[in-house]
Amino acid sequence: MNGTRAQANLLSLAVALTALVSAATLGLVVADGALAGADRDPGDRRVAGVAAERLVSAEATTVRENVLDGEAVAELSPAALDSLAPPTANRSVRVQLGGETLVERGDPTGATVERVVLVAERTTRSRSVAVDNGDDLTLPRRTDRVELTFAAGSTVETVRVNGRIVLHDPGGLAGQFVVEPSRDETTTLGFEGGTAQVGIESTPLRTEKATLRVTVDD
Repeated sequence: MNGTRAQANLLSLAVALTALVSAATLGLVVADGALAGADRDPGDRRVAGVAAERLVSAEATTVRENVLDGEAVAELSPAALDSLAPPTANRSVRVQLGGETLVERGDPTGATVERVVLVAERTTRSRSVAVDNGDDLTLPRRTDRVELTFAAGSTVETVRVNGRIVLHDPGGLAGQFVVEPSRDETTTLGFEGGTAQVGIESTPLRTEKATLRVTVDD
């Protein structure tokens, strides 16, 4: 009787050990799979994050931090993206802005990083004004390029941009000039020394909010 009970106990112990080993092995396999998946996903996410960060900060694609240059990103190519963010090289990648796909290589289904950005598009504003000595003219929108055309007979000697002298001719400014104000502040033109009829053409930036999406896959 005791021998039978001992055999039964040994059998139960063996079954329990087998179950424990199986469960442990299964746990290791599941953990291994989870870790492998986790390793892949953060890798894709890191690369997508690097690409998104470069796109919203690089001089080649922005007019200032987090303000994309609409014309520049519209011409973005896979090679240009790889140059900006080398970790994307040899990977499937997709860059979308709003509802438009800017770059697509392969069929990426990995991690996606999103950034809310402003997209700047250049517009043109033109007008002709009569100015006199001491006159100031503030442009309604920020711009980094202003073209001034002084008509014949101009006696204006000096033009200032936000107090800084950018043009000067003691004999009177005549003809066409381009000045480049800071795009980070409103532009005020100051005229000194005489009178003139001046054509003013500026290229202000109009911005709209959009979502930048970068998807990367091995």
